[in-house]
Amino acid sequence: MKVFLFSSLVLVAVGLCLAAESQQLTEENWQWIPTINGEMEYVDINAIDMGMEPAFNGMNDILFRLFTRRNSGQNDGQIIRIYNNNDLINSHFNFNHQTRFRIHGWSEGGNRTGGSFRNAFLNRGEYNVIIVDWGAGAGTPNYVLARSRVNEAGAVVARFIDWLNSAGVAFSSISVIGHSLGGHVCGAVGKRVTRGRLSSIVALDPAGPLFTIDRPEDRLHWTDADYVEVQFTDIGRLGFSQPIGHANFYPNWGTSQPGCGIDLAGSCGHALVNDFFEEALTPARIFGAIRCRGFADIQNRNCVISGPSRRMGGEPVNDGFSPAGSVYFLTTNPAAPFSQGPR
Repeated sequence: MKVFLFSSLVLVAVGLCLAAESQQLTEENWQWIPTINGEMEYVDINAIDMGMEPAFNGMNDILFRLFTRRNSGQNDGQIIRIYNNNDLINSHFNFNHQTRFRIHGWSEGGNRTGGSFRNAFLNRGEYNVIIVDWGAGAGTPNYVLARSRVNEAGAVVARFIDWLNSAGVAFSSISVIGHSLGGHVCGAVGKRVTRGRLSSIVALDPAGPLFTIDRPEDRLHWTDADYVEVQFTDIGRLGFSQPIGHANFYPNWGTSQPGCGIDLAGSCGHALVNDFFEEALTPARIFGAIRCRGFADIQNRNCVISGPSRRMGGEPVNDGFSPAGSVYFLTTNPAAPFSQGPR
């Protein structure tokens, strides 16, 4: 009788554990994700049919469009195919200039992607600006599918950079800049280059949905480059929240950006970071920021100065030392010019 009772209790306990685990898995499957209409939707991500979308082959589908001051007026740029030495030799790529990659986010792509970005750099000086067009993977209305392609896109960009390095381009001259999902693609690039280490990454409001602080191997992390800068403008909605770079900037506490109005879905604030970045490339436009004690200061909206101030964005990318996890706060104007000068 005692054996039977003990066995029954064990079975009940096992059943409760399995039920709890099943419930936890079910709850983890339900996530808030953005829709193509600019809204947030609570869905079971395992129930989303991803078989109807066209296949994505990063090696074949990703385009690398080069812009320099020699061809800045071309919408298509000069397409350089990976491992094609003739494309590189016959292009306007200059081995003596700094190289900047721009990686777009979800639902973007095409030959007009990154136009204002490239113009901002080429107005600043002589650069090789390479616009990474992974629109074949990111240009789907299915956010879950686009997110699943981040690592593949990053792996192809990493191969491209390794190839450039084999042709004589130093890693120290390369910076990779990405917005939203593109910010995490940058992290995948840094993890996968094999011939060296990225000099710098700048992530512009890296995507939040379906990324977690507990899985640094599957998102941007400060170890992905010698210097990782993150600019947060829509934390907790479309953007990631916690500091994941060396220098982590939270303009206007990282949310409710001036000039965006109510911005219920966060799409305005999420996109505005691109304007901040491009404006900061003008030497006279300085986004000065003060260093806080940590992320709790941002959450409590009370930044207590705890170290040297520094600027957000601009060139050169890294203008000073920031220990991993450093948090900075600044305010901006509601319209261009957004910058308010040094702090």
